[in-house]
Amino acid sequence: MRLVRALLAEPEVLLAVEPTSALDAHTEAAVARRLRAERSGRTTVVTTTSPLVLDHADTVHYLVDGKVAASGGHRRLLAEEPGYRALVARDTDAEEVVR
Repeated sequence: MRLVRALLAEPEVLLAVEPTSALDAHTEAAVARRLRAERSGRTTVVTTTSPLVLDHADTVHYLVDGKVAASGGHRRLLAEEPGYRALVARDTDAEEVVR
């Protein structure tokens, strides 16, 4: 509900912290697609570990100890950054790759 109110206010800059954390995967994917479309042309900063949301981001910054360890697209970071993959991948295979 908070996300809806924030979107209706149409702020020039929006900060959303884990905006889809309480949603099932189907709804989360729909919100991720719509959030990108709704915020087109404006600045939106999202903090999340949701791969469904991250896949719609223009740029992802992977933080380690509060510092940017890597930046780029979600899919590139998944392929090239084992720590990022372990953080956001929702399958157990990703954890085994890092170990």
